[in-house]
Amino acid sequence: MDIAGVTVARGTKRRHAIELVELADGTRISLPALFVNGAGAGPRLYLGAAIHGDEVNGVAILARVLTRLDPARLAGSIVAVLVQNPLAFQADHRLALSHYLKSPLDQAPADPWTCFPGNPDGSLAEKIAHMLFGLIRTCDAAIDCHTPTRGGRYVPITILPHPGMGDASRRAEELGVAFGSGYLVKTDKGMYVRDGILCVEATRAGVPAFTFEIGEGGRLEPDMVEIGARCVENALRHLKMLPGEPVRPAKTVRVREFVGMRAMRGGLLTTEAALGASVRRGEVLARIHSVYGDELETFASPVDGVYVRSTTLSTVAAGERVVTVGVLE
Repeated sequence: MDIAGVTVARGTKRRHAIELVELADGTRISLPALFVNGAGAGPRLYLGAAIHGDEVNGVAILARVLTRLDPARLAGSIVAVLVQNPLAFQADHRLALSHYLKSPLDQAPADPWTCFPGNPDGSLAEKIAHMLFGLIRTCDAAIDCHTPTRGGRYVPITILPHPGMGDASRRAEELGVAFGSGYLVKTDKGMYVRDGILCVEATRAGVPAFTFEIGEGGRLEPDMVEIGARCVENALRHLKMLPGEPVRPAKTVRVREFVGMRAMRGGLLTTEAALGASVRRGEVLARIHSVYGDELETFASPVDGVYVRSTTLSTVAAGERVVTVGVLE
């Protein structure tokens, strides 16, 4: 296996630092990668985490999978970038603050997740997207691990690319179902299926891919890590890269649309519904009170569905997201 200028022998793993950018003091920043070349022939899978720097659960998920993976049992190969946005990860923030705040106009766009296929001569975000896309295009499938930004929490949810991209979309859905997170989104609207998103552009390029959201931004959660690791191992089994069959969840909730609600008033936020619960139209999910204790706003579900994303912040300002409900297929 030859990748990123290195050779990985059959049946071995190799850690590698992929040089990314030079800082003002000459410090060179690199992407921490792990390449696994299995003992037998098979497909190549791309695994990526922390394209936003506060998405630490994804890093731990990939680390757990790769640590317990025996290359001698693997058919095919894995290209894993454990931290896809190292300067943001260092800051424990969604974006690379040191660059974004220094010269925001020069650094725009700032979010590499929205910049695919990237630009080698562009901003830091575009450079990251370009480098990652070069790796992704050598693979047969890709999984992009996320959490919400700090202050948000998702159920373990697999979000498919836009369904209108032919055979690659179909294969992404097959992989997403086998992944077995228990929640699956197939939609043609919203930010997760826009042009420029990693999984959309990968699938458009013929590499079936999806976005996986799990847990809460800025927190390392061992129970979420184990769920995510099981799901990634399911994907490896589905691709026949590991022996055995995927472990199916007790049920899979299929969602066709996200409906989000934002605060019109600012104050103290309390949430009344349990994350993952089935909700009925009109059911109260959250409330906002003033600092004096007055109830300012009540959030009732606008649809029947499932409560897929909560805001974990104790206070919100007007305009901030409070709840997200998934409309069932």
